Amino acid sequence: DKALLKYGFPVGPLALVDEVGIQVAASVGKNLKGDLGIRVSSADPALMEAILAKGYQGRKNGLGMYVYPPKGKKTVNPEVVELIEKYRAGRPKRLVSPQDIALRMVSRFVNEAALCLQHDIIASPTVGDIGSVFGIGFPPFRGGPFRLVDAYGAQAFVDLMRTYRDALGPQFE
Repeated sequence: DKALLKYGFPVGPLALVDEVGIQVAASVGKNLKGDLGIRVSSADPALMEAILAKGYQGRKNGLGMYVYPPKGKKTVNPEVVELIEKYRAGRPKRLVSPQDIALRMVSRFVNEAALCLQHDIIASPTVGDIGSVFGIGFPPFRGGPFRLVDAYGAQAFVDLMRTYRDALGPQFE
């Protein structure tokens, strides 16, 4: 969450899952995976099932990725941290910078925006940028996914995606 907040998103992905509800997020994830395949997959979908099996619903019941006390600030749920460690067992630990975490997340979103343009789902890059900023909270100062690619450099962004694909898998195609 911290990496995406620092990047400029109004809320991090884990807090967002808690806000919409873990069951809703899991259902949406399954439906999207059915339609979009590997492009929207997570490292291990069984992790979300394990979180649900614990009875965590997110903000709705005060327990999710975070623990929400009746008074005071939310804190990271240590039991979810344990589950994450369990489901990542055997995978090498990587030291990843907040910037790299943000770019890994954003690059998949940029890829989907480009596919939407390619398939005439959106009329133009400008429409995609405006919709992203106002619709999903893409950091306004970054201008949207297409403006981000323009600023980063299209070839440099493609190279970044290929680096992620080679290191992390085909979800970065």
